[in-house]
Amino acid sequence: MKTAARKSLKRAGLSAAAVAALLTASGCSAINPVATAEVGYAPADGIVVEMGDINLTNMLIVAESAEAPGRLLGSIDNESAEDVTVTLDTGEATAEIDVPAGVTVKLEEGEPVILEPAGAMPGLMVETEFSAAGETLIDSVPVLDHTFPRYAEFIPGGAPTTPANPSNVPAEPGDEAFVGGQQADEH
Repeated sequence: MKTAARKSLKRAGLSAAAVAALLTASGCSAINPVATAEVGYAPADGIVVEMGDINLTNMLIVAESAEAPGRLLGSIDNESAEDVTVTLDTGEATAEIDVPAGVTVKLEEGEPVILEPAGAMPGLMVETEFSAAGETLIDSVPVLDHTFPRYAEFIPGGAPTTPANPSNVPAEPGDEAFVGGQQADEH
C-alpha cells in the first residue's frame, strides 16, 4: 500500500510539473500583451500623437545632426469639422501646419516642414510640445538620418554621399548619449 501511495504522489507531482511547464511555455501572451493590439501603438519609426479629433501618425524628424535643419515627416489627420493649425515646439524650433477639416496632410508630399535646428542627434529623441484645437501634449519625437535609405531623400539639403553611422559619432562633452544600452553623460 505504501508503494501505491508513493506512485500516486509521484504521478501527481509529475502532472503538476507538466502543467506548470505548459503554462510557462504558452502563457507569454497572457502575461505580456501583444503590442500591436494596444491603442496608440506605432508600428513604424515615428510616434503616434492623439489630441481629440487630431491624430498625428508616424511623426519623426530626419536630419544629419542636432544642429542641422530637420524635416518633419508623418501624417496629420483632422477628423473635426473645423480647420486647425497644429503647432510643434521643440524648445529650439517651432513649426505650424494648417490642416483643413476632414483632411489628412501627409508631410512627405507637401511643402517641407523644417525645424531649425533638429534638436537631437540622429538616433536620439527630442522632447516636443504638440498643440492643436485647444489641446497640448508633450512627447519625445525620434530623430533619424539617412542610415535608413527611405529617409535619404528627405534630409534637408540632401543626404551626404558617405554612409551614416550615428553609433560611431562621438558625443560632445556634456551631451547626453546612449552608449552600449546605458546612458552616459560624458565621454
